[in-house]
Amino acid sequence: MRPDGVRIQALVWRTFTPAIVIVAVALGGLVYSRLHDTIIDGFSRKLITTSALAGALVDPADHDWLIKAARAGTARAGAAADLVEQDPRYARNVIPMRAIRRDLGLTYLYSQVLGGTKGVIYVLDSTVGDEHSTIGSEDELPADTLSGLRATTGHGTIYVSPVQYQEQWGLLKTAAAPIRSASGRIAATMGADVNISVIQVATQNALFASALIGVASLLACALATLMILRFVTQPIEGLKADALRIAAGDRAPPQAMRAPREVTALRAALGDFAAQLIAAMRAARAESAFQDHSRNLAVLEAVLADEPGVVTLVDTDQSLGVWIDLAGDAAAARLRRRAMRVLGSRIAEMPALAADWAILADAEDAALLRIDREVAMVSHLVGTPVTLRIDRGQVSLRAGEQRALARGETLAVVRPDGDVPLAWEARA
Repeated sequence: MRPDGVRIQALVWRTFTPAIVIVAVALGGLVYSRLHDTIIDGFSRKLITTSALAGALVDPADHDWLIKAARAGTARAGAAADLVEQDPRYARNVIPMRAIRRDLGLTYLYSQVLGGTKGVIYVLDSTVGDEHSTIGSEDELPADTLSGLRATTGHGTIYVSPVQYQEQWGLLKTAAAPIRSASGRIAATMGADVNISVIQVATQNALFASALIGVASLLACALATLMILRFVTQPIEGLKADALRIAAGDRAPPQAMRAPREVTALRAALGDFAAQLIAAMRAARAESAFQDHSRNLAVLEAVLADEPGVVTLVDTDQSLGVWIDLAGDAAAARLRRRAMRVLGSRIAEMPALAADWAILADAEDAALLRIDREVAMVSHLVGTPVTLRIDRGQVSLRAGEQRALARGETLAVVRPDGDVPLAWEARA
């Protein structure tokens, strides 16, 4: 029985995931086993072909002479063995063997005869360097390998060994083909060896390939499970999520998706319910927003009720700079008055700003007046026309206009809420 609280998708994943893993592992193991067997069989075929071909390329007469030299014990005298290997009969047979070993990537390629104190005597050896076995060198081989060489010598069959450890050479896989003498009888064997490291590289490549196949099968099974989740469980899970979302406060209607008939009908009913909730929520939000706006506007007007319409921005011995608000008594205008009053305070604290006061001030629906105390001149710098009262008469100034003042004249700004006097006279 499914425990309460387990999601449908989680239940499907719990059911299918073990099967997916088992299928992927089994398929990867099967592929690796088949590839490994194919690789080993390929190396066996390669060794059989190489040993048989190399044995057929050896000159029988030359090899008979070399066998006699090897059995004569030339290996016991190093100088004598070197002389034999310098003989043209040795060189012309070993040079093709070296090319075959190099081109086919073999570890060892050599000829040998049964006998000696250890079991076999080496004749030709294509290896160069420290691992080269001089002619007449003896070696002790595993018992099953010796048995295979005897069968090859006696019956002409090609012997292939499993991967086995040889004390002197390590892990090798060996093949031996018969070499016939000048009289036609089997006189020796041609051995071809490959080291386990070469096989391991190919095996590792096979393991990597099988791993990729396993991952691919895992992804394929996962994709199949996702398709099942999409067409079977996802509509039910989506309907549940939409119901929880609407219950949590998100009133957006459910999104349309392919689903069984019953789920589609239930989703439509849920959509109608969400639409009703959205309408009610919007009405409530509109009412709340209107009330909040009215309350905030009242608070703002109360806070800014005493802001003056005329603000002195610059007041020095030489000049007087005045900002005059002509936008009315709305809340936005009062907020601009507060900003200009703060600007005037900042200019008073930082006299360096006084030179740019006309640029810093907001001239929209306002007027900027500059009164030069030294020459007794009032200038309208920018903005809306303004009406001034000089003594008992009125004068209107537009932007760019100016008017001379007489010493002792009073100056005031005419506003609907009352004249605002300006103290422009030079300070005593």
